[in-house]
Amino acid sequence: MCKNIFFDLDGTLTDPRKRLHSLFQELTPESEFSFDEYWKLKRQRTNQRTILTNWFNYPDDKIHKFKRIWMEKVEEPHRLKQDVLFEYTEHVLASLSKKYGLYLVTARQFEDRTHSQLEDYKIKGFFKKILVTKQKSTKAELIKNSFSVSPGDVFIGDTGEDVLAGKELGLKTIAVYSGCLSKGILKEYNPDIIAKDVGEFYKNSSL
Repeated sequence: MCKNIFFDLDGTLTDPRKRLHSLFQELTPESEFSFDEYWKLKRQRTNQRTILTNWFNYPDDKIHKFKRIWMEKVEEPHRLKQDVLFEYTEHVLASLSKKYGLYLVTARQFEDRTHSQLEDYKIKGFFKKILVTKQKSTKAELIKNSFSVSPGDVFIGDTGEDVLAGKELGLKTIAVYSGCLSKGILKEYNPDIIAKDVGEFYKNSSL
């Protein structure tokens, strides 16, 4: 029986694609990737290193510099304002919070900036606790060190790592392809359920 639901943030509850594409373009001036071209590559699991190597011939030292600056800039407050809350997010969280404990688990670096964004969206109050890895642990480790999960608890995310984290914890895994990976790629991780987005999952679920 489900008691708790663990939500990823980026790509699951919010759409960060504009922020990530614009930062890539800023750090790679020679890039002429449109928004759609960039995300077509990313949704097929093409990582930054592959893009920088295969399309722009970046050597290792330049890739290292790109990654360092990316991490410094990607969560700057003015960039986070480019994110968009999916239209169904508030309704789904409001409904589910009446029956279950909701927890947010994100691989963001900065706890204060995450809290501030959730307050701006007016969804912070739906969560019993907000867990931020700060790039110091995995999501599975963070949950394991914070809670005793129950059989039937659910993990919802948009990446293969989210599915694997849920499986490691023995949770029911829900993969949504509203974020950084396509439906076909997510299937490779064998989640219990695949849905277009959290809204579709909620509409069709038995929770």
